[in-house]
Amino acid sequence: MKRWKSVLSGLLVFCLLLAAPSVYILAEEVLEEETEEEIPESWYYTIESNEIEGWPEGPQIEAASAIVMDIDTGTVLYSKQATEKQYPASITKIMTTLLLIENCDLDDTITFTEVVYDIESGSTHLGIQPGEEMTLRDCAYGIMLASANDIANGVAEYIAGSVSAFADMMNEKAEELGCVNTHFSNPHGLYSDDHYTCAYDMALIAKAAYENETFREIVGTTEYIIPETNLSGEERSFLNHHKMLQSDSEYYQEWCTGGKTGYTSQCLNTLVTYGSKDGMNLVSVILRVNGADKAYAESTEILEYGFENFYTKNYDNVSSKATFYDIMNLTYVGTASNFLSPVWQRVTLENCSVKITLPNTASIEDLTITVTEANGSTKAFSYEYNGQPVGMATGKLNTLFVPVRTKYTLNTDISSTEEVSSEGSIQFEGLDEVLDQAAGFLEEGYQIISDYAENHLMIVLAGGAVLLIVFAVLIIVLIFRATADARIRRRRRLEDEERKKREEEIEKMTTAEIEAELRKVMEQERLRKEQEELAAAEAERAAREAEEMEWKAHETERLIEELEQERQARISEKNV
Repeated sequence: MKRWKSVLSGLLVFCLLLAAPSVYILAEEVLEEETEEEIPESWYYTIESNEIEGWPEGPQIEAASAIVMDIDTGTVLYSKQATEKQYPASITKIMTTLLLIENCDLDDTITFTEVVYDIESGSTHLGIQPGEEMTLRDCAYGIMLASANDIANGVAEYIAGSVSAFADMMNEKAEELGCVNTHFSNPHGLYSDDHYTCAYDMALIAKAAYENETFREIVGTTEYIIPETNLSGEERSFLNHHKMLQSDSEYYQEWCTGGKTGYTSQCLNTLVTYGSKDGMNLVSVILRVNGADKAYAESTEILEYGFENFYTKNYDNVSSKATFYDIMNLTYVGTASNFLSPVWQRVTLENCSVKITLPNTASIEDLTITVTEANGSTKAFSYEYNGQPVGMATGKLNTLFVPVRTKYTLNTDISSTEEVSSEGSIQFEGLDEVLDQAAGFLEEGYQIISDYAENHLMIVLAGGAVLLIVFAVLIIVLIFRATADARIRRRRRLEDEERKKREEEIEKMTTAEIEAELRKVMEQERLRKEQEELAAAEAERAAREAEEMEWKAHETERLIEELEQERQARISEKNV
């Protein structure tokens, strides 16, 4: 019996050994199927910035919407579904904090009401109680760093009187900033059907907030402590929720200067990140991505794309070489170049502030410039690269044209027989001897001329008369030339006065008036050409009529000759 048990045990072990590789392979396949991650549909959404000619190709990411914007110029470097409606979650608090800073003294104190309880159960809060007092500065840090929904509600009521009234303020601010697809209904970002935005709008809001020095200080703080209050005997200490700021975090980036996180089960993860590197200040917005790790990774990826593929040029109080002709976009070859005033062609920009962000492969020469605003001689210009806005400029049109004058220095070669005195005059050695020789030469010449005049009086008189006539003619010519020069100067003076008057008129003209005048001149030029063409056609017609008349006269003479010949022939026949 024991022998059979041993045999059966051996057979079982042998079967297990044979089946082990198959079991291992099957288990590995099952494990791979379980761990393989499905690629979301948002991965394939269109990246609009990749469709711009000459634009660096941006990375493919899972976020449903994303954007990278240059804070200094407003240039959009990366854009994926940037204007599509999305839900922002707690990045809403950037707008809340901006309005708090703009409308309040942060050293003032707020007393919270029961509105602090008007939030979802389980949402982020700092345990604020009705009747608790806190400075608005502590509130700003609590909203931005700890994402406290209870504080956000309390601040909204304090500023506007109610949460709904504060939402109206948020929407008014969004419209003022140029948002295109945004509507806020609360100050904290908890999900609501009518609380939405888009990546482009959030970038505009984040840009406007970052331009505020107080906001920059708050958003870049890594840790903050709210001291004890009248109802809380303990300090509230918290870290900034944005992990790219925390040096001990795996997501830390040295160039990160702040940001705001967001999450709800309906909105998924959202993230706003600020970064500064190599003179560039960028902000990224990630909307609707599944997982905080992906939000950080994809934000890092698109911001690094911006830093590596673009450069920013900021010019303040500089003069531009762009002329009025260039600014008005009249660079084509055509009739405009025939009548455009030389004064307008000389107009340049003074005290110009220019901010441009371009791909590393592009240059200033690749840009097109258009006038966006005009207020007298002060103009605002928009720069575009292959149709993509990349910057702006403001400056004053200067119609004064001062040519550069070249200064020449004349070098004198002084020989060794000359000395230069300390006063700069030239002293010659043996000067008295030279003067004596010159005086003797003049006296000898005068004596020769006197003797010749006494012996040849008539010749001298005739020569004097000829010289007098020549001298008179020269005087007349000089007088005529002087009067001609006076006329020319007078004409030039009148032209200068007319030019200055015209320049003053141009400075006072708006862009629309200038364009209207250009169109008027072009219309006059067109009419003149039409008249010339009509005159040429009339002359051609007259020439044809003259040719026809001449041909008819010639034909008439020929017929008369033929008739005469026939008559003569008949007479001859009769005589015969």
